[in-house]
Amino acid sequence: MPDSLGRELTSRRRSAGGLFVGRLLGLLLALVLAPVAGAPSEATAQDTAPRTFRPLTQAMLNDPDPGDWLMWRGGYANWGYSPLDQITGDNVNELRLAWSWAFAPAGPGSTGMQVEPIVYDGVMYIRHANGRYSAHDATTGDIIWEYSRELPEEITSGDAVFTVHRGRGVFLFEDRLISHSTDGMLFALDPRTGTLVWETEMVDYRRGQQPSGAPVAFNGAIAVPYNCTAWSAPDPCHMSAYDVESGELLWRWYTSPTPEDPQHETWGHDPQVYPLASRRNMSPWQTPAVDTERGLFIFGIGSSAPQQPELAGTDGEWPDRLYHGSTVALDARTGELVWWAQHHTDMWNNDATYDRILVDSPLRPDPTDALGVNPDIVPGETRELVIGSFSKDAIFYAYDRSDGTFLYARPTAYQNVIQGYDGRTGAFITNPDAVMIADPDREATICRENRQIPQGAYSPLTNAYYVPAFNGRCSVMRVRSLSPTLATGYNTTTVRSAPNPVAHLGQPEAIDVSTGRTLWRLDREAPLYGMLTTGGGLLFAADTYRRFYAIDQWTGEILWETILNGVSDMAPISYAVDGRQYIAVISPGGTLGSSSHVGQLRARVPIGQRNVGHTLFVFALPE
Repeated sequence: MPDSLGRELTSRRRSAGGLFVGRLLGLLLALVLAPVAGAPSEATAQDTAPRTFRPLTQAMLNDPDPGDWLMWRGGYANWGYSPLDQITGDNVNELRLAWSWAFAPAGPGSTGMQVEPIVYDGVMYIRHANGRYSAHDATTGDIIWEYSRELPEEITSGDAVFTVHRGRGVFLFEDRLISHSTDGMLFALDPRTGTLVWETEMVDYRRGQQPSGAPVAFNGAIAVPYNCTAWSAPDPCHMSAYDVESGELLWRWYTSPTPEDPQHETWGHDPQVYPLASRRNMSPWQTPAVDTERGLFIFGIGSSAPQQPELAGTDGEWPDRLYHGSTVALDARTGELVWWAQHHTDMWNNDATYDRILVDSPLRPDPTDALGVNPDIVPGETRELVIGSFSKDAIFYAYDRSDGTFLYARPTAYQNVIQGYDGRTGAFITNPDAVMIADPDREATICRENRQIPQGAYSPLTNAYYVPAFNGRCSVMRVRSLSPTLATGYNTTTVRSAPNPVAHLGQPEAIDVSTGRTLWRLDREAPLYGMLTTGGGLLFAADTYRRFYAIDQWTGEILWETILNGVSDMAPISYAVDGRQYIAVISPGGTLGSSSHVGQLRARVPIGQRNVGHTLFVFALPE
């Protein structure tokens, strides 16, 4: 038994009897409620009881009802926080399984379920991992309708050059439930019946691009995050927005600067080694945060391909080959770039696409291990921030979200790629030993595998950011080719793995946003994954060993746990119906990071990567 679970046994013993009953009930419900295979490619209503539907207006999205969970991370600011406070540290040991739902296994080519359900007015809407979508009574799981989309045979046959059924959620705007599919289609369903309202082709999937993150709509514009994998998509990547009424394209912003953009020169002087048409990846594949006051979509951009500055004709100094490795802010109605901030030049697939969380906080930055602090900060002054651990290296950042000004940065888990930041400009300083030069015989040991898709969270109760960091294996890397092509992708080869200098793998941490100091940190064998914070002062998250926890936000003390049916890596959600609070979590998940940890820890547990079915578990206090 891992030492890190020692103090958790007390909670387990206190609730063992109730948990046994809950698990038995969950198994029975999963068997009874499992959807029938072979659903038709249309909406199928299974609940004939009349239901009223109130269109979800922009004003309601801007100021959500506390009982709803309306989008990826719950709201436009991406907090991953529910203000519901019925479940607290005093009664969390009474949590019981309220209902569960079993989903069919994902289709060939899918990695599993990487979704967050949404809940509005007592109805849960969820995207499955096999091209289906469904609506459920959020108090019982009873299905209201199910919708299924057929995909072209060349995708379902297993020959696709991208991940099949990748999509992390749905979005509800007015009276349209919006989502996208692997074949590049954007569509809207009637949330009352699941019938198709409109659909439109966004991209030709044969070109290797695919919609990826959950869509988000603001003031009539639907932002769709794309994935343009380096070895399959030859065209420049983009963030695009579509009209919520019709699906018509409103604007398309390329993640690499066009010749008219002054930052075009960050790719070298003309004639460039890699002009716009040949720059690959730089995918904005996660859901943007929305600054509703300024009307901005704020999001991160992933790695470029090839990754080596020397081969791309640049010196690797800030700013380098924009806009990869950056946070950008776009005008939501026009797609115009408002500001950018680059965090690194990527030579190691250090994707900078994760948590962009919008908070307002007074600042007195004083982290003990700062990588950079802006000397012009007025201590105690409240700033409008975008914060988070943006990249795989899990470095924590704070920027001013009005203009992208760098404020401070500090590490979490062990990394050796970034040496520091200029406090005033935010210019990165790369560790010289980590630079991948144009020498196929030189090997570099790179440590930056410290977080992946599973979401961090913020709590206004503590003014703390919670990061699901870990100390992953380091990689001994070298350049693959001095003449990169589409086939060489990122153009790096991992020769072998190397042990991380830090012995423990799991390292979840709570960081005070105002100071940058650690509120608490758990050094544990198994990582924690996607996180939810609540108004009851709790943090919910699961680990590699199937344990699902409720943790005190202030101290990191584990107050409750139960055991799921696999590795749950996506964040839970919370919602309320008729005054009763629920906690919902999907298991197993479907990310590569959690799957690698299963192997590293030699844990014999189900993972989404193995094409097993998934189950949604929903917990509540006894009625």
